[in-house]
Parts: sequence; structure tokens; C-alpha cells
Amino acid sequence: MNPIAQGISDFFANLINNVVNSLNTNLGPLVALIGNTPLQLTTGNPIINGAWITMVGIADAFLGLYVIIKLIQMMHGEATGTIHMPVGQFVPKVILTIILIHASSFLGTQLILIINALCAVVNVNVQDLIRQANNGQPVTAQQNVTFFAILTLISLFSLIRVVFQAIKRVIFFNVLYVLSGPAFLMSLDVQTAPWFQFWLRTYLVTILTQFLQFLTLDLGIQFLLATNQTGFIGFVLAIALLNLTAEIPSLLSRFASSAGASAPGLGEIARGAITAAALFI
Repeated sequence: MNPIAQGISDFFANLINNVVNSLNTNLGPLVALIGNTPLQLTTGNPIINGAWITMVGIADAFLGLYVIIKLIQMMHGEATGTIHMPVGQFVPKVILTIILIHASSFLGTQLILIINALCAVVNVNVQDLIRQANNGQPVTAQQNVTFFAILTLISLFSLIRVVFQAIKRVIFFNVLYVLSGPAFLMSLDVQTAPWFQFWLRTYLVTILTQFLQFLTLDLGIQFLLATNQTGFIGFVLAIALLNLTAEIPSLLSRFASSAGASAPGLGEIARGAITAAALFI
């Protein structure tokens, strides 16, 4: 190769590898969010917990007002003979709602720990994915540097897209977690129960997104290793894998926004909470 052309190729190869190494170093803590939701950023954060306590206080206040109104309606129903909810059914629902409102922090923390544990079983080294596409080696001057630079940048942008989704997932989970008290309060009345069901579906989907994205990455990387494809084909497979991983949240959001999707009632939630608690005892 011409010495000048060789020098230019070496320069661009080093530039690409420096960019990749810099992004890997700077994105490292953020890439970890794809398969892990730290408690210090969510339920263990003092600011987030302070907001949760505030919303629980608001939920308690509205619950007291709701109970007073319902009791007046029951007394009016007894006096006039109109149909009303029996006290024997109303009191257990109120007690269960109070328990769930104040236990929502514990339930949210346990869900995060369970998902983090599942992701820990799925061992994925996301930062080495792009290098794996190039046979685990940096881009060399002997390769078509311009061509591989484009593939490398596309792969990096696809990875950054997944990282941004992980950050959005953590922030959105915090919003849903803070609103968990009022959400459980809405489950108490038939008129507001659909809002609770929508919150619950969204809450569960947001938490499960982490595991499903991480599992998709693991299976995709295993497929990439099994096919033993590197170079152009390896980069194409890596880009396709990252883009598929980025599509998981939008696919799951269809379930959360589906009006026809069924959500568990308070009784099922209580049984599930008791079962989950029994596993840790």
C-alpha cells in the first residue's frame, strides 16, 4: 500500500478505535442500566421516597373523604331502602386498599430486586457487542476504514438508543412508583378502577421491559456467536440485534394501552403479594 494511503488508513483506524473506547468508558455506567435498575435511583432514593410519602398522604386524605361519603350513602340507603354496598363488603375492601397503599413501596422494591436478579442470571456484556462483530478486534488499517467507520458509528448510535431507553425506563418507573398510592386508591371504586388497571398494566410493563430487553440482547449475542459471522455480516447482525432490542418497549406498550387487556383485581394482587412474601421468609 502507498505510504500516504497507509498513513491515512492508520489515522482513521486509530480515530475510530479511540471513539469506540471513549464511548465505552463514558457510557459504561449508563449501559449498565440496560440490565440493572439501582435502588439508589428509584425506591431507595430519598427524593423519590419523599415524593412517594407525599402522594401516600394525599391518597390517605382522599380515602378518608371517600369512606365518609360512602358511609353517608349507606346510612341513607338503610333509611330509604335503596340499594347500597353492604358494610361487610365495604370494610374489607377499605382495609385491603389501605394495606396496599402503604405497602406499595415494599412491593415496588421487591419487583425491582426480582427483575435485577433475573437479569443477573442472563450474563450479557453489552459493551463488547460491537467489537464482537469485528471478531473481537479493533478496526485495522487493512480493512476498508471508511466503510467500517460507518458500520461502527451506526452500531454505536443503536446502542446509545437502547441506553436512552433504559434511562427513560428508570425515570418513568419513578413516576409510576410515586403515583402508586393514589393508584391503589382508585381501585376501591368502580368508576375509577379502569384508571387503576391502566396504571397497573403500565407499571408491570415498565418493570418487565428491563428483563425482556436484556434477554433479547443475550439471545441475540448467542446467535451472533453461534453463526460465527464477523466483518460486514457481523456488524449487520449487531445493528439488527440492537434495533430489535430498541423495539421491545414499543411492543410492550401496546399491552399497557390496550383497553381490553385484563388486570388483576385487589384479591389477586393480595394473593400474589402473600405468595411473593412467603418466598422471602
